[in-house]
Amino acid sequence: MSNPTTPFNWQMPTNTDLVTDLPADFEVFGQAVATSMADLLGGTTGQILAKNSNTDMDFIWIANDQGDITGITATSPLTGGGTSGAITVGIQASSTTQSGAVQLTDSTSSTSTTTAATPNSVKTAKDAADAAQTTATAAIPKSTVTTKGDLIAATASATVSRLGVGSNGQVLTADSTAATGIKWATAGGGPTNWTLLNSGGTALTGATTITVSFTAPKRLMVIMVGASAGARSFFTIRPNNVSTADYSAAGLNAQFSNTPGSYALTYGYGAYSTFTDIPIGTMSNNAASTVDATFTMNMTDQTGWKDFLSTAAGTNTVGEGNQLYSIQGIMEASATITSITVLSSVGNFDAGTLYVLGAN
Repeated sequence: MSNPTTPFNWQMPTNTDLVTDLPADFEVFGQAVATSMADLLGGTTGQILAKNSNTDMDFIWIANDQGDITGITATSPLTGGGTSGAITVGIQASSTTQSGAVQLTDSTSSTSTTTAATPNSVKTAKDAADAAQTTATAAIPKSTVTTKGDLIAATASATVSRLGVGSNGQVLTADSTAATGIKWATAGGGPTNWTLLNSGGTALTGATTITVSFTAPKRLMVIMVGASAGARSFFTIRPNNVSTADYSAAGLNAQFSNTPGSYALTYGYGAYSTFTDIPIGTMSNNAASTVDATFTMNMTDQTGWKDFLSTAAGTNTVGEGNQLYSIQGIMEASATITSITVLSSVGNFDAGTLYVLGAN
């Protein structure tokens, strides 16, 4: 047997050997084939055949751990997918209603809702805004304002100017002498920021004298709602519970009949009559009647005399007509007012609420 070979190095018998050496030649050939094909012998269940080196016929059986894709599921913004055949996966275009691939643009004038600006287009727009600062259409730079509450206003030359925030309680006021034509100023026209000094109000029950204390404001308002006590009870008020003859006042007390269009003036107070209490209303002979009253006092001058105004209306459903009080005067005392006392002349208060408010 000669030694011609195939690409797999199998020894092949020559035609001259086929008569004399055929059995031996085929044995050599078979052994060579068996040796070369040994790597292709069967592996175990589930293994796969893999190349072991770059040598011809050098294979090896290995575990099937290379992964097995059985399908692709595409969710937004991906499109396509599938579980068989040729599978294609894409990405949808973005818009204002869905996410996806974005087309960039350098345009500074586009109105598209499906493209996005590049840093180059943003810089171009900024450069244009910076360059326009000296023109009538100039953009206003963020650096113009520096503090919370700042306003932007124009000066007489139509240039941009910052107006800083005012103080608490101030209001914006027109002022032709100001550089911007406006300014912050103290609010006028009366008190602002009325505050309830007795949270929720004070119930008028269980006593003939009820006092509410507070920190002195500059203006005081006392509102009595639905007050009731014994029949013919006379209601009065005392700042700081002062019961000396420190109150000078003038006013009237009118009684209205139950007949519409008619009334009777019960009595009036003479000018500058002196009191030890300030009248704020009276009940009728009907114990079921109630009184609503409002008392105000100006205490801007905490160390001087203080003027006041008291009005009241008493309701009555049977018997006598409704009562009306209107008293104004001054308290001849220099003390700071830090409490208000209301009094009932006949029996304990049995209904009503007292509200005390202050303002500066």
